[in-house]
Amino acid sequence: MAAYGAAISLKNTIQTILLSYRVSLVPPSPHIIQPVYEAMCRLQKVLLKLDETSCSKIRMKVNDLDERIKEAVWEFEDLLESHVYEQILPQLESERDHHLSFLVDLQTLQQSVDCFIERVEVMEAEFDIELLNMPEEEGEPLSSRIDFHGIDSNMVGLSVEFEAARHYLCVQDGRNWRLHIVGMAGVGKTAFAKNLFDDPSVKSRFELQAWVKVGRKCEFHETLRCILAQVDPNTRDQMLTQGNGDDHEKLVGLLEERLKDKKCLVVLDDVWEWDTQLMDHLPQENVGILITSRQVILESEDGILLRLLNEEESKKLLGKKVFGEDGFPPHLDKLGEKIAKKCEGLPLMIVTVAELLSEEDITPQYWTEPSCCHS
Repeated sequence: MAAYGAAISLKNTIQTILLSYRVSLVPPSPHIIQPVYEAMCRLQKVLLKLDETSCSKIRMKVNDLDERIKEAVWEFEDLLESHVYEQILPQLESERDHHLSFLVDLQTLQQSVDCFIERVEVMEAEFDIELLNMPEEEGEPLSSRIDFHGIDSNMVGLSVEFEAARHYLCVQDGRNWRLHIVGMAGVGKTAFAKNLFDDPSVKSRFELQAWVKVGRKCEFHETLRCILAQVDPNTRDQMLTQGNGDDHEKLVGLLEERLKDKKCLVVLDDVWEWDTQLMDHLPQENVGILITSRQVILESEDGILLRLLNEEESKKLLGKKVFGEDGFPPHLDKLGEKIAKKCEGLPLMIVTVAELLSEEDITPQYWTEPSCCHS
């Protein structure tokens, strides 16, 4: 996703130049730079295709290409910013009336723009090819599907949505029900579900809980075994090591016996296609299903659509991930706000940028470098 973030950053830079009341572009400069903005929009659509691929695919080559695309975009953004600043600074030094706009001519960038767009198009085509040829990982162990302890459950914002979901979980009773947590890739659906899963009031409501990472390849019998391994510790090793020749009726019988007269919350994380067979075979009383998915909520279903974070929430999350609970120190507050804004409210992007920043020395010199704002 690093290339996706770089595309967002370059788009924001171009928008700032095109829309700033302090910058007057000498014709045909707007027409020179507009195609780059459009190229970044196309690039984002191409990069998002990765979200449509199975989580069981090996992504090494795609990740390497993502890194190369990011570097190319950053390189062009550096060139564009330097070109603009080099023209503005002399005018700023000699300008007495600071309310006047600055003239900027981008015509000398025409060749660089053409080369950059062509380079991006080549890498887009390469990205498509790599996506089609991604090799499949060998059988993923079931134990990895129920391992949720490493999930980053830090959540900022969405308090209204969280309270609504928690209330829903705590008041449901009787026959089976399901609640969908829906949103675009990277919006924080898994973290949202993990916070609900760990919430004390939810835990006190359900005697048993189970978490299953579904993805695109988790079959019906695998999901049943993952649930059984968590609600009945005595069968854990057996459930996680059995082969594919399971007797579905036997598994359903074991589950019904274990869940008898007990309230159980089952989280199905990252569901690509809803398995009606699973819902039909679960015990018909006291089982709640919390689903995270990118699919649209149907009118007949209960669900919560997760929104993007606003600018204040984005800054708070970024500061928390880099500096801890206290957030940004005063001397980095404005820079933090600028960087967070470029992440466009996407929690995954904010966390990724925070990880990159955390790898560097937290010094004013580093944070004032143009490159630190590109992520």
